[in-house]
Amino acid sequence: MSTEPVKLLAALVFENGEDANRIVADFAAALVAAGTRLCGFVQISEDLENCGCKDTYVLDLENGARTKILQDLGSGSQGCRVDPSALVEIGQLVSEALTRAPELLIINRFGRLESEGMGLRDEIASAALSGIPTVVCVSTRYLKDWRKFAADLAQEIPCASETLLAWWQEVTGVTALSVGEGGWQSQPGEVSLSRSERQ
Repeated sequence: MSTEPVKLLAALVFENGEDANRIVADFAAALVAAGTRLCGFVQISEDLENCGCKDTYVLDLENGARTKILQDLGSGSQGCRVDPSALVEIGQLVSEALTRAPELLIINRFGRLESEGMGLRDEIASAALSGIPTVVCVSTRYLKDWRKFAADLAQEIPCASETLLAWWQEVTGVTALSVGEGGWQSQPGEVSLSRSERQ
């Protein structure tokens, strides 16, 4: 059994074919239902008919707003590309969320742009230094770059509901949630504790 302290920055590491987005979205929904104050974004993709890529947007977990993050380059294009202005907007929202000191922050991706020093890299760094528990989805394709970026500040979690829940329970000490074949369940009468109450 490991005696290392739990790390508040968690990378949910996924491979092609693993639905990290759904796992995080379901986890967030269960926490909100249990009374947890959380902020952040999850990534959602839908098939497009006019090009060979996905219509990808991020869902704001606080208010349900959707921000499209891909530019549609038209029917003659070879694909789509990330909209820089959309990432700037999301970055601003993440920074604002940090000032509200949520109990959990979820950031949809550490991807190609972040690996190149752009995207939401600065916001992830701010979250890591904030003392706020933070989950970031990281593809195995960018895991080497993530490790260089996060150094020893992050804990890597396999892409599964059970491992994400185990990390959260270790961070908070709260056992109100469980997950099984029937999905996420919360125990009545148990509530999430603020960081000050856990200290």
